[in-house]
Amino acid sequence: MKKRIFFLPICIFLGIHTIGQVQFKSLKEVFNYADANAYEIKDAEIQQNITKSKKIQSQSSLYPNISFGSGYNDNLTLMSTLIPAKIFNPNASEGTFEKMTFGKQHTYNIGLQAQWDILNFQKIFAAKAAGIQEESSLIQTEKIRYNLYNQLASTYYSILLAQKSIDIYNKNVEVSTKLLGNAKEKFNKGLISELELNKAKIQQLQNFKNLQNAKDNLQQLQVQLQSQLNLGEDIDINGDIEEALINNTDITTENPEILWQKTQIKAFEYNVKQGKALYYPLLSLQYQYTYNWATDGFLNFSNVSHLPSQVLGFKLSVPLFTGFNNKQSLNEMKLQLQQQKMKLDNLQLVKSKEDENFKLQYEQALNNLNRDKEILDLQEKNDLHYERRYENGIISLDDRLDKYNDLLTAQFNYLNSLADYSIAQYQVFIRQMNYQLLDFNNIEP
Repeated sequence: MKKRIFFLPICIFLGIHTIGQVQFKSLKEVFNYADANAYEIKDAEIQQNITKSKKIQSQSSLYPNISFGSGYNDNLTLMSTLIPAKIFNPNASEGTFEKMTFGKQHTYNIGLQAQWDILNFQKIFAAKAAGIQEESSLIQTEKIRYNLYNQLASTYYSILLAQKSIDIYNKNVEVSTKLLGNAKEKFNKGLISELELNKAKIQQLQNFKNLQNAKDNLQQLQVQLQSQLNLGEDIDINGDIEEALINNTDITTENPEILWQKTQIKAFEYNVKQGKALYYPLLSLQYQYTYNWATDGFLNFSNVSHLPSQVLGFKLSVPLFTGFNNKQSLNEMKLQLQQQKMKLDNLQLVKSKEDENFKLQYEQALNNLNRDKEILDLQEKNDLHYERRYENGIISLDDRLDKYNDLLTAQFNYLNSLADYSIAQYQVFIRQMNYQLLDFNNIEP
């Protein structure tokens, strides 16, 4: 029983430690977490909802406008009107008038008004342009996701590379510590000079420096990844830096930046149509129905006068001359559309060459990594031989340190090749991903 009670706090401690830490075993897991939590993506998704609301608002302008109203008036003083006296008395003198009062003190009314722009090309094109903006917002989210993925992949593989470096540098510290200890013994016995001893100390300090730099770099990278993922908990990365992400370098998906640019062209095309619509006629249907009650007493409808009325009409507006302002605006829109098309052509060329470079860089990085890894394996084997020779007194400490530097050079080249390979691999991998929240392939300028 005592053992169980003692074991329980340990389990609780370990459980709390695990809960407060987020683990990632692959780059895909990092991407999945970013999709659900990263600020940039969440903000872009909110912007999608905003553009969707704007589209609905623009489309609603095409519907009829209907309003209902009611009112009550208390005519405290009825206005008098002068009427020629001869109307009621033929014998009345010329120029004489009778003062008479018309109307009733209390009036009630209700009314229904409706207006519908049957033909309004500006509103029609504006509604279609709002639909294009919604598509553009969806692709903007994918564009943001694409850029964020590249940032996350860079940080993720930098962390894995730092962890790999720490493993190597830990071994180097062990080797240099052993060499320094051996050198001190020989120096105390007068077998080596202070110069050789200092070289061993320098090598150990350099290895300690490399190890500490790698640890500091790892800590900074973890903080950077936390920031990119909008994550407050600690991060534990258990991925394999040499794990293959891709099977080939084929890139068949279109770059989100190109997809976004195509929607921009469509938007500018509708802007031009809106500009042309300024010269088109506007046809509206108008209807009005009113019903009035008039009475001498408040809320007394026993002797009320009913005064209904209806009006139905059509209104046609044809712009004949609006100056040259509309013409210049239309010319400006056409030039802007031309700019966007030129930008698309240039972007397609740049991105196609960028994809070609991704493939070439990957093949080169993979070849270099394989060669440097083989060289490192051979250098590690050679270093074991040199270590035995040194221990057996066949070579001097000076020669041992020189040969050890060959291993450090091979390690440095291997880590650089591993970094280049990681970058080249995730760039191709991210480009191969299918960015299709909607059917982007049908988006044509």
